[in-house]
Amino acid sequence: MEKLREPVLLVGYRGMLGTELLKILQEQSIQTVAVDLKEMDITSRDSVNCAFEEFHPAVVLNASGFTDVDGCESQVETAFAVNAEGPANLAAASAKTGAFLIHVSTDYVFDGTRREPYREDDPLNPLGVYGKSKAAGEIRVREIIPENHCIVRTQWLFGLHGKNFVDTIIRLSGERDVLTIVDDQIGSPTYAPDLAEALVTLARMRGRGTFHVTNSGITSWYGFAAKIVEMAGRSTVIEPMKSSELQRPAPRPLYSVLDNTRFLSLCGYAPREWTAALQAYLKERKDGIQ
Repeated sequence: MEKLREPVLLVGYRGMLGTELLKILQEQSIQTVAVDLKEMDITSRDSVNCAFEEFHPAVVLNASGFTDVDGCESQVETAFAVNAEGPANLAAASAKTGAFLIHVSTDYVFDGTRREPYREDDPLNPLGVYGKSKAAGEIRVREIIPENHCIVRTQWLFGLHGKNFVDTIIRLSGERDVLTIVDDQIGSPTYAPDLAEALVTLARMRGRGTFHVTNSGITSWYGFAAKIVEMAGRSTVIEPMKSSELQRPAPRPLYSVLDNTRFLSLCGYAPREWTAALQAYLKERKDGIQ
């Protein structure tokens, strides 16, 4: 495998994904400059340019983003500033300096009307503000730095460093006898350390273009919740419901499974099954497996 060019500028290192990326880069003794909003405001072109002039990155990993799906509906300006203008500023600085930009995106750029996994070149048709802002960020990156970028779409992220579905289900299963979870939204849970490993692999391989990366396997939020409760040894009953029964500000794609074939072809492996990743997370979290 190729040597990863240095230094690496890691943007958003305090988040769930960024924390795991920093851990891997440090374990591999990769020269890394880790920044977050306090050190560099990606919505400010001047702030980004100053950081690039100071650090001279060879690779930029953008793990930042405004990911509050419902919050984006009421904070449209912020969503587009962080998820579209921010990546555009990073792309412009990368294009100017020759840095390789890796930008993380989402399954929410699709409308979820298909019934087979989405490929990288399928048409974008986001439903809500979050998806629209992320799609805009993708488009800006492709326009500004067409030959030296890598866009990685993922979904249903869980991990140790931040709020996530697994923690919510474990907490609620300790408070309630029955939980009702939607069974008509279909996707692939993705463990943050596994995604981080894939991103570093793509950085080493200089994978250009767009890739889909999730853990292997497909489930619903209902199926995910049921497996969490089972593996955590809880007795809570999980019952199904339809998305239409929920009153949420932002629409969600019903089927947003991502086809990982392109990543497999380039990197030679597929991330492990989501159930194995969940088991590893629960062990790491010290909930134990019953």
